[in-house]
Amino acid sequence: MRTKFSEIKIGPFTVKIGEYQTECRYIIYDSNKKKFSEGKNITRDEAIQSAHNAISSYKKAMASNRVNGIPTSQEFVKAFSSLNLSDGQWAMLKAHYNAPEKKLTSSQLAEAANYQHFYAANTQYGNLGRMIADYLDVTPKGKYKDGSPLWITTITLENSDSFEDDSGHYQHTLRKEVAEALEIVGGI
Repeated sequence: MRTKFSEIKIGPFTVKIGEYQTECRYIIYDSNKKKFSEGKNITRDEAIQSAHNAISSYKKAMASNRVNGIPTSQEFVKAFSSLNLSDGQWAMLKAHYNAPEKKLTSSQLAEAANYQHFYAANTQYGNLGRMIADYLDVTPKGKYKDGSPLWITTITLENSDSFEDDSGHYQHTLRKEVAEALEIVGGI
């Protein structure tokens, strides 16, 4: 029998499966192509089930440490270390961390990342929030009026009453778990 190789996706994970004459081996990779787990079984179906079980156990362990569904600082560390953030996204995180009370408007975030308009900052911060939410398998607490996720609230509080007195612009407040993760990751 020839060795047969295949690949399946389970959420953000990729499972590579090798079917050999007497066993089936699998390796699970995270979304950044880092090895997450591996194992072997008799059949392909058993290997796939084992991969599902490993991922499910991991997700349950992560979720059990969350308070009110918010990822822990260690989870944010893992996300920051695994995802490919743009220079602008890092610049906004750094500025947000160093801001008084960890509050910045979208215009201030745009300025920190050298974006010409606050729309770019909102888009990039929202994209970052979505990447992290997808990686950590969470749904942000904040919602738009139509009920769709407000992705930025993965990394910021979902409060809607924080305005800058001088400009009247909404201020985004960095989550303490994100701030703690940035201290661990460094470079702030």
